[in-house]
Amino acid sequence: MEIKWIYPRWGSAHLEWEVFLSKVKEHGYHGVEIDLPFGPDKKEIATMLTDFELDFVGQHWQTQEVDHEKHMEEYKRHLYNLAEEKPLLINSHTGRDFFSFEQNLELIKLAQQVEVETGVPIAHETHRSRFPFAAHVCKQYLHEITSLKLTSDLSHWCCVAETLLENQQEAVDLAIQHTYHIHARVGSTQSPQVMDPRVDTYQEELAQFKKWWKAMLENAESGGRPYITIAPEYGPLPYALQHPQTGELLGDQWEINQFIRKEIEDLWD
Repeated sequence: MEIKWIYPRWGSAHLEWEVFLSKVKEHGYHGVEIDLPFGPDKKEIATMLTDFELDFVGQHWQTQEVDHEKHMEEYKRHLYNLAEEKPLLINSHTGRDFFSFEQNLELIKLAQQVEVETGVPIAHETHRSRFPFAAHVCKQYLHEITSLKLTSDLSHWCCVAETLLENQQEAVDLAIQHTYHIHARVGSTQSPQVMDPRVDTYQEELAQFKKWWKAMLENAESGGRPYITIAPEYGPLPYALQHPQTGELLGDQWEINQFIRKEIEDLWD
């Protein structure tokens, strides 16, 4: 099974598109994870991706509307906008943590309709503030909709639970079985992102996340999938910390993402 390495636009939006895509291509990534605007700019970006021979994962995060009916309409509009350009998949921040179980189910079923109509897989990120914000909550949805696809970023669950999820193994195992796309970031019991996973301080956290990532890869391979997409996702501010006096960032996003990629490549090889 192939790993398709995907680099996030998040943290690199200050770069011109050509500079960003050239850098990603030069370092051997298969594609990028990006949102897309409405209107003619979308086609320009799609054309550049074709020119650079890069795939992409569509990123939906924009829908924040608190009124459920308005939320549904806005959500659908964004999904169709991404699906129109035929990404490898759409990674979606779906629903809200304060919506009812039934309201979030409606959004998941809407996404499944879009997936069927367009042929573009839609995976829902295990992200704070969204429907799968915590392990024990996401487990209920996975039992309800057995075909649910996840973008697994368990750093959020660790932060919410204030554990490394050692007491929620059933929920973690179930999430692994449903993982379709991976956001590879190391979190802790107190933060969705450790300061720098390369230092000894975070040996325990790095080791745990590597076990989860390997299990996700093994599950995808045993399911006969030809590839799985992984985005190393050490984030910029405000995920990254900065020195309180100088403002200097305490971790380099690009370098740490290359470290995470190498760690996963080594454990998979």
